[in-house]
Amino acid sequence: MNASNGRKIYPFDPNPEEIDIEVVAHHLANNNRWNGATQHKKFRSRISFSVAEHSVLCATFMVECLHRPDLELEALLHDAPEYLFGDMIRPVKHHPMVHAIIKPIEDRAEWAVAQRFGLICPLPKEIKIADNAVCTAEFRQIVPHQPDDPSEMLLPDTPCAPYEIEMMGAYQAKEYFLMAYEDAMSRRHRYADMRFVNP
Repeated sequence: MNASNGRKIYPFDPNPEEIDIEVVAHHLANNNRWNGATQHKKFRSRISFSVAEHSVLCATFMVECLHRPDLELEALLHDAPEYLFGDMIRPVKHHPMVHAIIKPIEDRAEWAVAQRFGLICPLPKEIKIADNAVCTAEFRQIVPHQPDDPSEMLLPDTPCAPYEIEMMGAYQAKEYFLMAYEDAMSRRHRYADMRFVNP
């Protein structure tokens, strides 16, 4: 399949050397979370929420709330493999029939991204904490649901990220992601001694 730069990408066998952050940002900015079932409460014209914007919020939460600036880049790029095959909603992704098929594909893509950007692999447990906190904020702010919707209980005892979800347009989200990437990369060397391998 073709990437946004016109070159071929291979979802089942990605080459770390061919992963381009510009392509990752472009695809994630065009990938909608929550299967597109999102709506801004104040601005009716905002109906799409991208993986790119979600990723930046996860990185911000990692630094500001979990106080792990050494994991900022891991948090920002935790969904980078989705540039190859899009965002799959959790009820589908974790169904036993689907999970058995998609997990090896995701693991290979996660490894390739980690190799390309020098990330810890597998990702540390703090990444899931940040991801769930941002997911909770998204659910409460931009996912239409009934007051008694049991979906809110899918993330028990999870903190809610203290950020307003903007629901940026795709181009703005791409630029937002790339700016966060440049900032994270510029700070990366400062935290080299703090990095660890997750037990």
